[in-house]
Amino acid sequence: MNMKILRQLGIILALCLVAEFIVSLLPVAFPSSVTAILILTALLGFKILKEGHIQETADFMLSNMAIVFVPVAIGMVEDIGLLKGHLKGFLVVTCVSLVLTFLGTYVTVRFVQICMKRLAGKGGASDG
Repeated sequence: MNMKILRQLGIILALCLVAEFIVSLLPVAFPSSVTAILILTALLGFKILKEGHIQETADFMLSNMAIVFVPVAIGMVEDIGLLKGHLKGFLVVTCVSLVLTFLGTYVTVRFVQICMKRLAGKGGASDG
């Protein structure tokens, strides 16, 4: 196996482990995956970690993300009996969370686009 891929996978794993440790210290429940993303964002933003340090492995993981959802889907099918009598509530929660996720993603992307335009304007270069 390519050592570069192993090194990149090690960096990602280390970020996940650090996030797990941080979350274990928090007095409230917080997803370690979100903590890991925040740490990764900070490291990339402060240029401590460069995109090239994790590029190939991250691209592979993103392109094969569907594999992660197969066990979850199978688990849901196995426990479908638990939804008996709660289907309406489940569908409402699913639809509301879908809309909120969409809106949150939209607002985040727009915010990043506005920030990038402002940064490009300060640098003197304009993309159009």
